[in-house]
Amino acid sequence: MGQRIAIVGAGVAGLAAALRLTEAGEEVIVFEKSRGLSGRAATRSKEGCRYDFGANYFKVSCNEVAKLVFETLPTEGLTRIVGDILAFDRDGKISPADPERNAGARWNYRDGISTLGKRLAAKGGFATANEVRVTRLEWAGGCWQLEDESGRVLGDFDRVLLTPPAPQAADLLEASDFPSSVRMGVIAGLRRAEYWRQFSVVLSFPEAISLPENAYALINDDRDHDLAWVSLENRKADRVPAGQSLFVLQLSPRWSERHYEDAPASIVSFATAQLGALLGEDLPAPAWSDLQRWRYAHPRTAADVSALREGAPCGLFFAGDCLVGRGRVEEAILTGFAAASEMAILRI
Repeated sequence: MGQRIAIVGAGVAGLAAALRLTEAGEEVIVFEKSRGLSGRAATRSKEGCRYDFGANYFKVSCNEVAKLVFETLPTEGLTRIVGDILAFDRDGKISPADPERNAGARWNYRDGISTLGKRLAAKGGFATANEVRVTRLEWAGGCWQLEDESGRVLGDFDRVLLTPPAPQAADLLEASDFPSSVRMGVIAGLRRAEYWRQFSVVLSFPEAISLPENAYALINDDRDHDLAWVSLENRKADRVPAGQSLFVLQLSPRWSERHYEDAPASIVSFATAQLGALLGEDLPAPAWSDLQRWRYAHPRTAADVSALREGAPCGLFFAGDCLVGRGRVEEAILTGFAAASEMAILRI
């Protein structure tokens, strides 16, 4: 008989782990506080456009993820992004394409990067409970009980996998009841991971605007400009109506930290001016815009992985980008696979 496993967080790490565990015969339930799947691999629709406002693409550089993307999951709508990524410096000087930076394909889906999470869930067939915020765990008689914010018990589980950003996972464990011999070490290990805040700003223009060298994106490589990233969603298949241009901008983490509580209109106005200056163009007013405040955009330091392993003997596991110290879709998936494998090994 399989274990009953609770996974907190429906980002790609949690969903990848859920798929592997389900394939191994375990009973899995994924709890997610929001309405959707895929976490920061997020997609929205507006005014006939479809755009990614968190992770912009994913790469496939190892056989394990290649097998997942190209064999296990459906490939319908899987597309390669055409166009280079060019670097720019603190003064806005854009450099020619660097072959090393642009080595390897960048992948996405016609319906958005969130398709990856949806397909992981559909393939696994495991249960997902959306709009359920887990606020407390309790180690009771050899199993874990999970509670939501109303105090409702969500069930008893043999194992728990936590995949939220490390500060949120640490806050959850601070509110939980489990052996003190484990508690202090894993919470301290999670607190080692620090995250950048960051704004994603989406700008739609009612005319065709391109990037230099017909690039897909621009990235600030010296990390000293107020813009960190600019990409043109038109370079992704079937995303933007003809005759329009849709840009996704990510303001620098340092600028975002300083202006995190600013009004949306002020942030959008600043981002628009920065884009115009970078492209050397007098841009028209955007037809519409969108804004996302990412409180935990991506880690700047990693959690203490060895400390987190102290939770394994009582069935507490972790996955997500806090384990690698940077935000990469492929690496997040691999942490989910690793957690699933560790659970399987410890069960034997």
